[in-house]
Amino acid sequence: MQRWAGRLLIAVALGHMVLALGSVLPGLRTLAPDGLLGMIGAPWGPPQPEQHAAFWSSLGSFAGVQALWGLWVLAAAREGRQPVPGSGLGLLVLTALQLILAPISGFWLNLVPALLLMAAEARVRVAPPEAAS
Repeated sequence: MQRWAGRLLIAVALGHMVLALGSVLPGLRTLAPDGLLGMIGAPWGPPQPEQHAAFWSSLGSFAGVQALWGLWVLAAAREGRQPVPGSGLGLLVLTALQLILAPISGFWLNLVPALLLMAAEARVRVAPPEAAS
């Protein structure tokens, strides 16, 4: 379960970045004449909502952190240990907050890895202790 949760976290993050960058890159010269990082603009300049939305939906999104989270979960599974206890609940709470802010979004996809992580954590809690060798 834990490996599937990690894989799904990575897949959702990569899918998000592909779709977000696919929608941003064709209009990049209009959105950010100074390049992708120029989308944020100078903090003292006038607000540019189109540029800001393009940045925060692509490079500034949670996708990079989510991919790292998935890699961390996979690494823990390969080593035969659980990630930090409560990481499934943490992901569930984060996903719930994201869904409150953007109910029509792909955040719904994060419910599956959150529930898988919670199930893996519950399995560890109810497993009998290993016999000492």
